[in-house]
Amino acid sequence: MKKKATVLPVLTIAAAVLAIFSIVVFTLENRKNISNNNREYLLDNTSQMAVIVDDSLLHGLTNIQVLSSLAGELLTSPEIDVAALQRILDDSIFDFIEFTDKEGKNHNTTGGVSEASDRRYYLDAMRGNSGIELIFNSRATNETLLAFYSPVYYRGEIIGSLLGAYRETDQLNELLTMDVFGYRAEAYLCNEDGLIIASNQNIDTTAEVSIETVLGPQILTAADTADFIYKDETMVIPLAGNETGACIMGLENSGWYIVQIFPEQAGRMMIAAANRIGIVLAVFLVAVLAVLLLLTYLILNRSRLETQKALVKAEAASKAKTDFLFSMSHDIRTPMNAITGFLHLLNKQQEEPAKRKEYIRKMEDSSELLLSIINNVLEMSQIEGGGAVLEETAWSAEQMMDSVCSPLASQMKEKNITFERTLDVQHPFVWCDMPKLQEVCLNILNNASKYTPAGGKVSMRLTEIPSDKDGYVVYKTEIEDNGTGISEEFMPHLFEAFSRENDTTHSKIAGTGLGMTIVKRLTELMGGTVEAESKPGKGTKLTVIMPHRIASEADIRCRKAEGAAPADFSGKRVLIAEDNDLNAEITADLLTEMGFEVEWAQDGDICVSMMERAEGGYYDLILMDIQMPNMNGYQAAQAIREMDDSSKAGIPIVAMTANAFEEDKKNAYAAGMNAHLAKPVDRQKLMETLTEFL
Repeated sequence: MKKKATVLPVLTIAAAVLAIFSIVVFTLENRKNISNNNREYLLDNTSQMAVIVDDSLLHGLTNIQVLSSLAGELLTSPEIDVAALQRILDDSIFDFIEFTDKEGKNHNTTGGVSEASDRRYYLDAMRGNSGIELIFNSRATNETLLAFYSPVYYRGEIIGSLLGAYRETDQLNELLTMDVFGYRAEAYLCNEDGLIIASNQNIDTTAEVSIETVLGPQILTAADTADFIYKDETMVIPLAGNETGACIMGLENSGWYIVQIFPEQAGRMMIAAANRIGIVLAVFLVAVLAVLLLLTYLILNRSRLETQKALVKAEAASKAKTDFLFSMSHDIRTPMNAITGFLHLLNKQQEEPAKRKEYIRKMEDSSELLLSIINNVLEMSQIEGGGAVLEETAWSAEQMMDSVCSPLASQMKEKNITFERTLDVQHPFVWCDMPKLQEVCLNILNNASKYTPAGGKVSMRLTEIPSDKDGYVVYKTEIEDNGTGISEEFMPHLFEAFSRENDTTHSKIAGTGLGMTIVKRLTELMGGTVEAESKPGKGTKLTVIMPHRIASEADIRCRKAEGAAPADFSGKRVLIAEDNDLNAEITADLLTEMGFEVEWAQDGDICVSMMERAEGGYYDLILMDIQMPNMNGYQAAQAIREMDDSSKAGIPIVAMTANAFEEDKKNAYAAGMNAHLAKPVDRQKLMETLTEFL
């Protein structure tokens, strides 16, 4: 009995010691696990915030580049007046727009003029660069301004810089605001010198406050305050009273970086909650050691799973915010990501023809989608800028319908969509701008195909209605589907630019929201009208009414005769003037496939020299890029046209350039060129153009 009495206290003491030891071990391990998880969460959270801020900065930089490019293309003289600045501001995302001319005089939309010749962003723009600048204590507003700048070109020369700015940095402050388990994380955006640009704290950015000044006192003695100046390395720095610490991470497209601090209250709350669980488990361990050990393991595992679930939930919320803010960026990045990804896979799968063929096909699909997005934006820019013009040719109604229906008929057949078309006209021959008319109908048919499920039906009816104008006929085109339809709330916004009832993320259908806007603008440009009817779940019907001049069958035959051409270019020699090696290689391969002999000049100056050294008639045609160093395409064409040898001066010159606006075509013709092809070059169009001159 005494032995038993002795054993019992020993076992009790042992159990108590084991319980205390278990509590201590549990507390330390749990604290360590939570700290590690919090650090991983802080890294992921900061990474997501960096993507959001970086995309916001990239969005602003892209917008100012587009605006400066459009401004330069639309100018009729090397000056931008107040009215033009105001129009640019209306089309921008910025709080205000300024233009600094070659003399360093800064002009704003109110007519004010100030000196900016010493500004870093102005000097950088005059060197041909675009960028982002943080302006502390602006001379104009005495505020901190987040500015984006880009050079403005007029006829190939820089005439100044365009600057767009956000007043204060409220937008960035909002992007820096994220909650962690109900507590707001302290965050700062700093420039290369460690000056705070924006923060979700009460920081006066006009005072040029350093991140070292704000957070230096919180750094543990083992850490160096200089760590808060970003050194191209992501790191987590411990802070006094905060086990998780501060994460420092750079932005991808600038030298700026983010500092985010895990909320101390959240860490204490998580540790305290876990410790309470440990104490309860320790009490059970005193009674039943085996059960307590088992329960301790289960609770530890449960705590880890709950932390992981909370992390997944927080990541999902952050991703939803990112997708909402940057849906347009997503639509552009998606095909680009596919192209770069499949290029990487293609490089690794050189010995597998089947996979290579599949990767190439997918890259072609993504390229077509990306080109479609870019073309839509350019098309809208041309229409809005008054650069779109009509070029009418004679067509038959049957040809018009075939050219519109053929590209999508097989696509709908693969999707098991019934496609019906009806033609009923009394005047079958008309004059029209076929590419623009085709774009109108293809945009509508493409939407009908995309939003009609398998087993559905799409119809296109082209009928003639009475015209009250002599020599004209009116065609009515009705395109109808029984697809998903459009809600009553969205119908008033159907033809608005960049409007989509559901974005790509939700609908899984890629697009820019410009298709219906282009349909309406082109229809109105051609003197017609477009109307839409729709019911959700029932389908959609669009009606395009378009007037046309009546043509004759003889006009059709004449056009066909003009289009007939041989396709044998053997023995013909083409000189390519192109400064981009990759573009030159692609063009040379295309021409070689057609039978041409090809030579390459790396810029306009070399092109002119090669023409001067060659015998008359040695080259049959020149494909001329526009933007080239030393001598651009316009200058090179003019120099060739002024040569004494008439066989050289009269050589056909075709502009092949990314400068694709109507103004660019006019400039090419004014420089003495014979034709204009926009990059990326369509092989069939290239062949037709070359056939015309050879």
